[in-house]
Amino acid sequence: MLKYFYTFLFCLFAFITANAQPAKQATAYFHNGLAFEQKGMFNEAIVSFKKAIALNKKYDSAYLEAATVYSKISQPDSAIWLLNSAVKINPAFTGGYAAIATIYRNEKRNVDTAIIYYLKAVQIDTANKAFFTDLAWCYNAKLNYWEAVRYGIRALEIDNNYKSAYNELGHAYRALKAYEECIAQFKKNLAISVNELPLLYSGYCYTELHQKEDALKIYDELNKLNPKMAGALKKKIDAMQ
Repeated sequence: MLKYFYTFLFCLFAFITANAQPAKQATAYFHNGLAFEQKGMFNEAIVSFKKAIALNKKYDSAYLEAATVYSKISQPDSAIWLLNSAVKINPAFTGGYAAIATIYRNEKRNVDTAIIYYLKAVQIDTANKAFFTDLAWCYNAKLNYWEAVRYGIRALEIDNNYKSAYNELGHAYRALKAYEECIAQFKKNLAISVNELPLLYSGYCYTELHQKEDALKIYDELNKLNPKMAGALKKKIDAMQ
């Protein structure tokens, strides 16, 4: 009986060792790829990342790095093809969807397709503030400002101090001339924690509404946090009729 037990242990050890080896090799190829990328040896980096992927089909980081290199050498279609292969293998790979979306947004100037992929990412990862802010950016680019507001607010519900989301929200509200809505929203955010950006945008809104006294109150608060931003607001206040 003991003999069979030792035979079982030996077979188990051999199985684990055999399966661990490809994963170890994949990691080595991945790190080689990073080293090549840092040296600007982009073709060699892609080869190494692809070898890592061949040994580990679910090596998400290798897909992302290979796609990054393809983008660096102005081959966005190759990057998209590779990332689409990755999300087919791993449908929960939110980083893959977001990377595809970013390529469409920044390199192919196709905001509509970017939105499709960002939406896939947020359907899986509902707590990623960057994905919601990226959607707000895309809708601002499409001049669909109320959708930008919606996704900007979602981002701030995750992180009330996320500056990128405030920038997208501030841009959308000002484009809509929805000054009162902007003030009301940022009052809610400021009740959670004081942040310079909602103060700044609220101050701008008060100037647009010709409410100088309220704008000056915001200026005083903002000046304690960020004198440079407060100076920009003061110029708007001084220009009021």
